[in-house]
Amino acid sequence: MFLDNGPRCCQECGPGFYRSLLQAGGCSKCPPHSGSRESGTRLCICEPGFYKTADDPDHMACTRPPSAPRNAISNVNETSVFLEWSVPMETGGRKDVRYNILCRRVLPEGRGLEECGANVRFLPQGVGVANTSVMVADLQSHTNYSFLLDAVNGVSPLANEHARQYVSLNVTTNQAGRLD
Repeated sequence: MFLDNGPRCCQECGPGFYRSLLQAGGCSKCPPHSGSRESGTRLCICEPGFYKTADDPDHMACTRPPSAPRNAISNVNETSVFLEWSVPMETGGRKDVRYNILCRRVLPEGRGLEECGANVRFLPQGVGVANTSVMVADLQSHTNYSFLLDAVNGVSPLANEHARQYVSLNVTTNQAGRLD
């Protein structure tokens, strides 16, 4: 039993419930995808595969990283590529979904891939994109590229790297590129 040093006393919260330090009064049920196994807990623990950021309030459900973007398409215009996609099927229960685009150039004779480098421009940007499209400019002409597109949210950094899901787009640029 907890005593709150006031004129009233309160009972310990049972398993599956918690009482926040900021909360006056009774116990609250643990938010979705979390729980408490012991009585008297002040916070609930997220289930495996679900997470909370340090800024998420106690009453917020535990969430998970999003699934991969869907319906990704590309449109090549000489040495630029317009990439467009749909939001993931599963946002992880969060509204802070952003997108990252990794550009890789296919090396001649199938020797592998290398990152595109600083000369390639992403409009508006290649990391933390809020909308569902991006223009990639200043690519080399007559070159094969592979783009990896992933969706992230506030809890993605807390999840294991293997949990991230990508969609891949392969394109070949046309002529009229810049000279290297």
